[in-house]
Amino acid sequence: MILTLDIHKEVPGIYTARLLNTGALVTDPREYHSIEAAIAGEASDVPNGFAHFIEVRYNGFSSGTELIEAVAGRATSIADRLVALVAEGHRLERQ
Repeated sequence: MILTLDIHKEVPGIYTARLLNTGALVTDPREYHSIEAAIAGEASDVPNGFAHFIEVRYNGFSSGTELIEAVAGRATSIADRLVALVAEGHRLERQ
């Protein structure tokens, strides 16, 4: 099973994370203080054996498919990459 972690910025410093399986919520949405914290927190809370893969989405961009067991340790790099993609998207829209 591949889970989707959909992260939305509500206001600066507040991000809502929704963990989904084929569009259906797996857990109740939770708030975090950063994208990195949302990635690490949600990936760490997936019970062993429930799913093995996760795709992190932020502002229309995707991390691609990742092993759940590796995501918490890579949360910073995944968050940085997603933020960079969003910034590049905004830059290209302004051209």
